[in-house]
Amino acid sequence: MVGVAALFDIASFQFKNRTSLLTALCISALLIAAHFALLGQWTAACLLLIGACRYLAGIFFFDPRMKWLFYFVTMLATVVTFSGLTSVLSCMASLLNTKASFSHNDKLMRLLMTIAMTVWCVHDYIVGSPVAVLIYIVFIVSCAVGYYRIYGKKPILVS
Repeated sequence: MVGVAALFDIASFQFKNRTSLLTALCISALLIAAHFALLGQWTAACLLLIGACRYLAGIFFFDPRMKWLFYFVTMLATVVTFSGLTSVLSCMASLLNTKASFSHNDKLMRLLMTIAMTVWCVHDYIVGSPVAVLIYIVFIVSCAVGYYRIYGKKPILVS
């Protein structure tokens, strides 16, 4: 299950097309949510399920105000399932991914998702999921390769 999620993560940032990228991330988030549910990490599982919905919504809705709904649901799920530092980390990562999902700037979206994946990586290390750590490291590398492949050596311009 997690291996398949890794394949979708690797593929996601090789797509220039936003719909393809978000579809791959949606599938990956669902698989990783199931992984964390099996580990009993309920905040992470809930937030990844919300993340899958967010990626799906990002395909169809371009109104940046939609992010406020996902910010609210993310915070609510974190409060309901709160279990300490790991809940805080998964919430931070999810909020960054929400901002990224509704960003119209592809470069900013990729940068925010890379930061979010780094936070997820720390979370996964703390909860003792080496497979998830590996997935996010591969995801970060894939993002860097995709960025370089699509944009070349141009610096990241955040606007």
